Amino acid sequence: MNTPDPRPALEEAIVEFGRASALLDAIRLRFWDAEGLTVTQLRLLSWVADEEGLSNADLADRLYVTRPSVSALLDRLERGGFLRRDISPNDRRGISIWLQERGRRVVTTLAQEGHDYVARLLEGLADAELREITGALARLVEAGAAARARDLQADRNQS
Repeated sequence: MNTPDPRPALEEAIVEFGRASALLDAIRLRFWDAEGLTVTQLRLLSWVADEEGLSNADLADRLYVTRPSVSALLDRLERGGFLRRDISPNDRRGISIWLQERGRRVVTTLAQEGHDYVARLLEGLADAELREITGALARLVEAGAAARARDLQADRNQS
């Protein structure tokens, strides 16, 4: 068991981060019920929608998971008709991932419904509060991405 951090502000931030994350459960569960997709599968589809033709390795890096984990995700999504894998035109040993119509529909719906849902969550805040949240979240994403990159590099160094 980890000992609590001696910084009370960090402990309070951890609790509030968890509470804020839980606010998104409603939209996540809606997509689970409608399509049987997990949060990670939805993220994978979103990454492919942003940049079709990504490789397994690209997706593993973006999702902060191993290549075998991405392969398992891709197997299920391909069987469900959400995406397809083709041999990479640049590397005959590589694979490129492309959305199918079903995957494109899910990503489009998720983007719109997710945007609308979060807008409803935030609409009662003043502009100054929204700017404060925006800045804090941008710094969180930056710090989190740096920490995850260090974790990935450490994992690669152990392999």
